[in-house]
Amino acid sequence: MAVVATKELIKGVSYGPMPCKGACVVPEDDFMSEPAKPLWGPRGRHDLRVIEQLGANTVRLYGNNPANDHRSFLNQARSLGLGVVVGISDYPYTQMPGNCMTTEHNCYDQVKESYLGNLRRGFLQEDGTYHPALKQVIAINEPDLKAPGIFAPRLFIKAVISAIDGMLGAENEANVTGGLPNFTATFSFGICGDCNAYETVPSLGQMWQLRDAMLNPKAYNYTPHFNLARFYRTRFTNSFNTANPAGDVENMFLRQYEAVFPTVPVVIQEYHKPGWNQTEDMQQIMAIARASPLLQGVSFFEFQARYDKGGSEVEFGMFGLGDYVVADFDYFG
Repeated sequence: MAVVATKELIKGVSYGPMPCKGACVVPEDDFMSEPAKPLWGPRGRHDLRVIEQLGANTVRLYGNNPANDHRSFLNQARSLGLGVVVGISDYPYTQMPGNCMTTEHNCYDQVKESYLGNLRRGFLQEDGTYHPALKQVIAINEPDLKAPGIFAPRLFIKAVISAIDGMLGAENEANVTGGLPNFTATFSFGICGDCNAYETVPSLGQMWQLRDAMLNPKAYNYTPHFNLARFYRTRFTNSFNTANPAGDVENMFLRQYEAVFPTVPVVIQEYHKPGWNQTEDMQQIMAIARASPLLQGVSFFEFQARYDKGGSEVEFGMFGLGDYVVADFDYFG
C-alpha cells in the first residue's frame, strides 16, 4: 500500500438528479441508466458536460440497478475526461426479499449477485477488463447508519466485510483481468461510541473497526472466501461523508487519521457545509488534500437540489429545477 508521492486530486460532484420539484416516488433512482440519459446525455440537459465545465474530474453516483446497462453512461463520462465512482445500492442490504439483514448480516451472496450483474452490464469491457472510466466502487454508503446502526459496530462491520468478499467473488466468477479499481466503504461523520477504538473521533472508530475485521474476519463471526487482509492492504480506500467545513475535517479527523492509517488513502465522498462561503471552503479543503499524503480529494454534495427529500436536504444542491422544458422522457414508466 505504498502512497504515491504525486497524485491527481479527486475533484468530484455527487450526482443524484431526482427529476421532481416536490415529494415524489419513482420506480428507480438509477441515474446512470439508459432511461435517465435525457438528464446526463448530450441530447438532453447534458449534466455530465456541465459537471466537466465546472472543473470537476469525477462524478459520484448513488442508485444502481444491476439489471440496467451502464455502459453508455461510462462511455459518455470517459469522453469528457470524467472518472466515475459508483456504489452498490441499498437493495441487497436492507430492501430486497432475503436481504442480508435477514441472513445474520452476511451479505456475501446478495452482494455477489448484485455486483456480478454490474460487471456483466457495463462495468467490464469485452476483454474482461474494467471500463477505464470506473475509478472506485463504494461497497456500501453509510453502513453505520443502517446496517443496522451506529450502536452495533460488529454487525455493520460484518455486513461490510462480507459484502466486499462477495464483490471479490463476483470478479472471480466474471474472470476479471487487468487493472482493478479500489473498493471502499463510506462511513458517516458520526461518532461510534461502541467501537473498540477512537470512539470519540468522527468516522475513525468505524474505520479502525473495519480494518480490524478485514485482518481478523473470523473474530467477527465471518469466514471469508477470499483473502481480505491482502485485499485491504492492496486495494482498499477509506471514505466518509461530511457536512463539516474544512477546518473541522483537518482538526477533528485528518490529523489523527494520518497517524492511525499511515498507508491507507482516504476520500470524502460527500462534502458541503451549507451556509458557508463555498469558494473559500472548497479552496481550503483542496489545499488540505494537496498537503496530505493520504487525502485524495472530495466530491461536492451535490449537483441538483433534492426537492423530493425536502427540508434541509434541499440546501445542498448547486442547481435547482426551473420551468423550462428541455425534453420529455419516460423514466422507467
